[in-house]
Amino acid sequence: METEYKVLTDKIEKKNNLTSDRKLAHIQICLEHDVQGRAITTGLEDISFVHHATTDLNLNEIDLSCEIFNKKLSIPLIISGMTGGHDFTHKLNAFLSQAVEQTNIGMGVGSQRAALENDEVKESFNIVREKAPNSLIIGNIGAGQIAQGLTNNQFQELIDMIKADAIAVHFNPLQEAIQPEGDTELKGLHEKTRQLIQAHSVPVIAKEVGAGFSLHDIRVIKKMGFQAIDVQGAGGTSWAGVEAIRTSLPKFKNTGEVYWDWGIPTVLSTILAKRNFDGIIIGSGGVRSGLDIAKLIALGADAAGIAIPFLFTVQQHSAEAVVQKIEEITYQLRVACFLTGSRNISELKKVPLIITGKTAGLLKIHGLDLSAYYSR
Repeated sequence: METEYKVLTDKIEKKNNLTSDRKLAHIQICLEHDVQGRAITTGLEDISFVHHATTDLNLNEIDLSCEIFNKKLSIPLIISGMTGGHDFTHKLNAFLSQAVEQTNIGMGVGSQRAALENDEVKESFNIVREKAPNSLIIGNIGAGQIAQGLTNNQFQELIDMIKADAIAVHFNPLQEAIQPEGDTELKGLHEKTRQLIQAHSVPVIAKEVGAGFSLHDIRVIKKMGFQAIDVQGAGGTSWAGVEAIRTSLPKFKNTGEVYWDWGIPTVLSTILAKRNFDGIIIGSGGVRSGLDIAKLIALGADAAGIAIPFLFTVQQHSAEAVVQKIEEITYQLRVACFLTGSRNISELKKVPLIITGKTAGLLKIHGLDLSAYYSR
């Protein structure tokens, strides 16, 4: 299979085929290789709740619902954008969106760039709204396409394609720098993005791709006018690692290895966003369970994003398998509320937290008082 990745990277093809095939290669690599952070972690392992043995709640009466972008979700969970742009992912999106509609959670699609370049793959995105007519659906386009001159009409086309409730602009300079065909000419990006956001009424999300947002980034995001941040921090999937596996060119492969663990951990990026941004915050990057979701909510996120676990689950080509995974995660989140005495998500946001390890050190460097989390 590795030879196939090399072919997809190195052969000269028409642009529309290259983009579509690259998306499929990314999915294959994530399924067949360990592409998680190596030395870096999300920081979620350093977050602990205070156990309430004397909880005075009925487990099944806990309210896990929340509202995101004027859509009420059964739990604060969004399947992060990862699929679309290829015939194979059309099937995956069909199963995922059916499950999303059935369980009333949110879903993002993968980059819609391929659909702008090739009408033949639009159906791999259209199917999402077709199967999930009432769900929170989030569109997706890369910052690189905006820097290259994405027009207002094209941006609107992305929205209309899936009747998006919001659209994410993904910032992935690290991944682009490791791709032989990567978009690394980003001069003028900030002003072009600001103009696009101003020209459209749909909420726009600033989304990282596995390396997180720094305090500097969050300040820039505010100036550009974004209504939400999806932190997608380091410690989960390393997209530098994915690209290192995909390419056969030594310069890019070796550079991807060097930068495999580059980025800002999910926990730190989430806390920085909470303390410095007024819009919606989605905690993501290495989120693997309902307990991880609970930790991010308690740290200030409004919802959490999960990708890889659902990518593996949907390989069963069954919406029911995805529903079962969502129900499992829901139960894990419910138990976290039960064991912290939280009757609902709002109360979960206020429970005491113990922060230790490397995360504690990073937060102290940023001048944050850890005792404030424990004493609340």
